[in-house]
Parts: sequence; C-alpha cells; structure tokens
Amino acid sequence: FIDYAQSAFGISQSNIKYFINAENKIKFDIRRWLKKNVRKNTEVYLYFSGHGIALNRGTDLYLLTNDTEPDFVEETAFNRNEIFNDIAKYNPKSVTAFLDTCYSGAGRADGEMLLAMAKGLVVVDEEQQKLPDNFTLFTAASAQESAWSLPEAKHGTFSYFLMKGMEGVADSNQDNKITALELHEYVKENVWQQSSNKQLPELQGDANRVLVQF
Repeated sequence: FIDYAQSAFGISQSNIKYFINAENKIKFDIRRWLKKNVRKNTEVYLYFSGHGIALNRGTDLYLLTNDTEPDFVEETAFNRNEIFNDIAKYNPKSVTAFLDTCYSGAGRADGEMLLAMAKGLVVVDEEQQKLPDNFTLFTAASAQESAWSLPEAKHGTFSYFLMKGMEGVADSNQDNKITALELHEYVKENVWQQSSNKQLPELQGDANRVLVQF
C-alpha cells in the first residue's frame, strides 16, 4: 500500500509512517507523529490490514495488535474511534481511511475464532458509527461479515481490489479521476463476486471526493 500511497496519492516517503506486526505501544508513536505532522491543510490517509473485534454490544470497535491480550482487549488493542479522534483534533483538511478488517473476532477465510469471547457478539452497522467531519471511510465488510483473503495475491480481498482500482481501472467514466464512489463501486462489485456474495465493503463520507487524478 505504501507504493500506492506514493504513486496514486503523491505522498512522499518522508510523510509516510508505517508499522508491521504492530504492538499496542505504537499508539504513542502514532500520537507523536500526528502532533508533529498534521496541520489544517494536511490530507491524511490511514490504512490498516488485520483483525478486529466489537465489544459492548457492538458500540466499541477495536483493531487488534500483534500483542493484544484476549482477556484485556480494551487495554491492549486500538479503539478505532480513539484513533479517528486523535487525528480529527488537529483539524486536517481531509482524512481517508481504508480498513481491511472486520469485527467478528474471526480469522480470515476459515472463520476460526481468534478470540473465544467473540462468539455471539452483535456487530453494529457502520452507519451507526459517527465519523468526524471531513472523514471518508472505506471498510472491507458489512455488519457481521468476515473479511476474506485472496491467498494467491497474498492480500486481503478488499486490499487487492482497492489497490487494483487505484491503478486506474476504477475510473468508470474515464475522466482521468477516481472519486471515492467510483473506487468503492469497483471494490464492492469485485469483492462481492470474489467472496461468493459473503463480503460487502462499505463507504461512508463524501462519495464525490476525488481521490486519484492521472
């Protein structure tokens, strides 16, 4: 995704912060990075690929880290809304988030439960989660669906078609621009088909916002 952030969004390497197999303690690195780099004219892009879980009847959504403790999720995972609010408080020009995750507590593809406590949880629709202003959110799956993988591409299915669309194939009207809606429609159609109608990505925010220009 870093390659696409540079080629499609025009972001320089010096403005990219990334973590592989991230542990919970990086939340402080992220906060320091945001404080140092985000201003009112800043366009922020956030990408996450991994597992998630919903707690408290689906009202709190968490992104799991490499060291999340199943018995202490709230203390050892990332609260999604806290991350969004950490960014929003600097009043950036725009924020675009791509989350290749679901909140079922299940692993990819085979549905194996990562966290036993996830069984029976109700996952709320994304529309119930209020986004800060100027946020555009792409999510890999709806409600209680799992986010599936595409083993041959070594990606989540959502990530694969997201990046494929950013290459230009999502430009449905061929005007050399890709809007959030165009990218979403391309990703949604292909992920839905690839997953045999088991995974439906969602979009929240400004559908007409231009994300990529050629």
